[in-house]
Amino acid sequence: MLKEFVDVLIIGAGPSGCVSAAQLFNNNIKVKIVEKTKFPRLVVGESLIPRVMDHFAEAGLLESLESMNFEKKLGARFIRGEEVCVFDFSKKFTKGWDWTWQVPRADIDNNIAQEIIKKGIDLEFESEVISISFEGKKSKTIAKDKKGNLKEIHAQFVIDSSGYGRVLPRLLELDTPSKLDPHSSIFTHVKDINRPKGEEGTMISFDILETQVWLWVIPFSNGNASLGVVGPTDFINSLSENKNNSEALKNAIQLSDYYINRFGGVDFLFEPIILENYSRSVKQMYGDGFAVTGNSSEFLDPVFS
Repeated sequence: MLKEFVDVLIIGAGPSGCVSAAQLFNNNIKVKIVEKTKFPRLVVGESLIPRVMDHFAEAGLLESLESMNFEKKLGARFIRGEEVCVFDFSKKFTKGWDWTWQVPRADIDNNIAQEIIKKGIDLEFESEVISISFEGKKSKTIAKDKKGNLKEIHAQFVIDSSGYGRVLPRLLELDTPSKLDPHSSIFTHVKDINRPKGEEGTMISFDILETQVWLWVIPFSNGNASLGVVGPTDFINSLSENKNNSEALKNAIQLSDYYINRFGGVDFLFEPIILENYSRSVKQMYGDGFAVTGNSSEFLDPVFS
């Protein structure tokens, strides 16, 4: 079996994994990333927060991302009937970024990954971690490529940035039941053909349909928008008797007095995806020789995580 030796192995090539890899590489640490899928790939998590801009800049990834001309996110709006609450990122008590981006994740993830490769970092797509063992802080990971070939990767430290894959929580039995009630979400993208001009058309918004149930609207600079509904699993299941994701999301849109005219009847660009009972927790986020980051650690929901 082929063997590789690195300082740090990173599982997952999403923003968390790639930013970690860039920071380590910039400090002369030998790093390798293994990613189960092939990019570009579709994933939820399209609304960033201003703090990540510092991380992109520190990792040397900001310039490339700026060239993508993503939609600027200056804040967020919550709507409940006649009530409207706008969070303006510029109204804060500390220094730092006043804005971030609204991004199609397939685009931003692929851009970051390609920049990582340009730096000379070893990023291996379609490689799945199937086992890991530790001797002290040192680890031996077995990864399988798309052809079924196995490889031993020896590392001084492992960072799990596998997102919903939650590799280390599964393999090291770190999972623990979430203390949150079961919630689920359904989302897709649409061509935003009825988008109003100006701020109204580009602002990220959350229409509160009822307690704990939100319809999200995330406009992108490419003319599309992300639409999703999040709420208690029982409510999400009630949106379609046949558990048809497309029907369920269409019915959720019908419940939105604010957005029904903009999105009612608009075709979905892909079959809506459901995230069932998505909240996750772990017994520990780090230990001897490893750490878990991003969604592979603890996940609240698609908006606030």
